[in-house]
Amino acid sequence: MKIAIVGAGFVGGATGRGFLKHNHSVIFVDTSEEKVDVLKEGGFEAYLASEYDTITTDVTMVSVPTPTKLDKVQLNYLAEAIIDFAMRLKNHTKYHTLVIRSTVPPGTTSKLVIPSIQKISGKEVGKDFGVVMQPEYLREVTATEDFERPWLVLIGEYDEKSGAAVDKLYQTFDVPIQHCSLEEAEMQKYVHNVYNAVKIAFFNEMRIAINHLGGDAEKIFLATAESCEGIWNPVYGMRDLGPFDGSCLPKDTRALLEWGEKRGINLGILRAVLAENLKHESILGTNDKVRVNYLANIKV
Repeated sequence: MKIAIVGAGFVGGATGRGFLKHNHSVIFVDTSEEKVDVLKEGGFEAYLASEYDTITTDVTMVSVPTPTKLDKVQLNYLAEAIIDFAMRLKNHTKYHTLVIRSTVPPGTTSKLVIPSIQKISGKEVGKDFGVVMQPEYLREVTATEDFERPWLVLIGEYDEKSGAAVDKLYQTFDVPIQHCSLEEAEMQKYVHNVYNAVKIAFFNEMRIAINHLGGDAEKIFLATAESCEGIWNPVYGMRDLGPFDGSCLPKDTRALLEWGEKRGINLGILRAVLAENLKHESILGTNDKVRVNYLANIKV
């Protein structure tokens, strides 16, 4: 298949180079003259967005930045890429598949991307073009290796025809493929990244507490990696069983928070966990068989 990679940063670059190794034909499209020149010097087919006005591929993958500025996600680069794509699609006579690889808030593809394309191009989604949201999980320092050895391909699809095109792209990869809706794929990428952020923040808070104790944080963490089901069981905590309760988790979380407060250690994550767990009871329900009043006398 022939693929156009729009956005030749570390994600787009690794994606395009990876597909070339699997005998797909790839062109790169970017707004940066410097990036385009470097790609051309490296023997790749590359175009400035302003010069690429006719669709010549089967699939277009958009991997443009979606940064956060003043606590708000910025979708201007995506909007510009979508306008350019829609203008090319306007005169395109064959079915074409658009794949969003940029990380975007849930609902962006269905409420912003698709309506914009239909309005500008006059084409109909599902009939003239397909749409897929395929999250990328590439780490910046190992993007090339991560793409070549993916641990999952998640295809959020407008319809089965849209998803089938991306399925075909990965036929020669040894990777599990899952399908879902556009919104589920958008949300999954945020769950993926935010979980990593929360885990790092939690262990940093525990490191602060251990340092205060004078203990060896690395030794404790490695032992925890072996003992803790939340680490060695990848689906631990995902079942829809409501807030955590029982004889251990509530009391021990409360006890460690109290220990830290007595020593002037700000364990804000633990405090937030207890407070939010209580709120979840009103939203998700409780397990009345085992109930512990673990928030008694706690400042939340």
